[in-house]
Amino acid sequence: MLRSGAMRTWTLVVLALAVALGCSKDDTNARANEAAKTVPTQPQPPPQPALLEIFVNDASVAKLTAQQVAAWPRLDTLVPVSARRLGTWQTVYVKGAAAKPAEVGHPSAQYPDLVPAVFPAGGGAAFGMFDPVALAKHGAPSLQMSAREIRIVVAQGAGRGEHESGEGGGTDPMQLKITFKTPHGESTLDGAKLLAIPRETAPGDSDPRGWTLKTVLDAGGIKKFDRLLLTDASGTNLTLDKADFDPKSSVPYIKLNRQGALRFRIFKKQGDAWQPTGDLRGLVAIEVIK
Repeated sequence: MLRSGAMRTWTLVVLALAVALGCSKDDTNARANEAAKTVPTQPQPPPQPALLEIFVNDASVAKLTAQQVAAWPRLDTLVPVSARRLGTWQTVYVKGAAAKPAEVGHPSAQYPDLVPAVFPAGGGAAFGMFDPVALAKHGAPSLQMSAREIRIVVAQGAGRGEHESGEGGGTDPMQLKITFKTPHGESTLDGAKLLAIPRETAPGDSDPRGWTLKTVLDAGGIKKFDRLLLTDASGTNLTLDKADFDPKSSVPYIKLNRQGALRFRIFKKQGDAWQPTGDLRGLVAIEVIK
């Protein structure tokens, strides 16, 4: 048994140790808190200001930053689905630095082979009407205007744009693929490789807007065949024979349309004119069946 004096001494030692440990823990926490205060915090970047605002029938539908404009988006992908059919656009007003906005009336009728897009230009944003291939490759537009504000007037119940398929807006041509099937196996030609091939004029046309099917077959490694089966995205088929490739009377031709799909037609010579036949609106596969 410990005597009372020894007990008091032992109790004092234990209390002293507890106090010392508590102080040490408090000091450690205090030093950690002070260190945390001295570490500089990373400032949050301010939100990017809008470079371009888009309106549909006077309602604001989008505000684009410089980063968004740098992606070269199609204008019809930036508006609500109900306003994406280009045939319903009555007028596009483009306001840049000038006080009075520029006006493009019925852009789908004025530029039937072009698509609208916004892109960076001169440190700001610009509106342009592009050939679909030129837009996919970030090339030069056929029409260009600086833009801070774009206002689209859409027709209401006028019946315009009813011939357009899908919901409008188009797809990225770089994501296209044509699958080639032969007795020896399958291969694909992607959009980037197809768009890199120089384009050719269609019979009766003066501008190179697409490729002959022979050029596309060569790119896919198909040199010999007697019969082909072409298939579009909906499953529609079309059969071609070797006689359909006589350049004097029949030219199978592929063109990138405004929806970002590959439209196939055969141009047949009738007298002095060429008439398109055999329409496929979204070519996705070519098979050698003979």
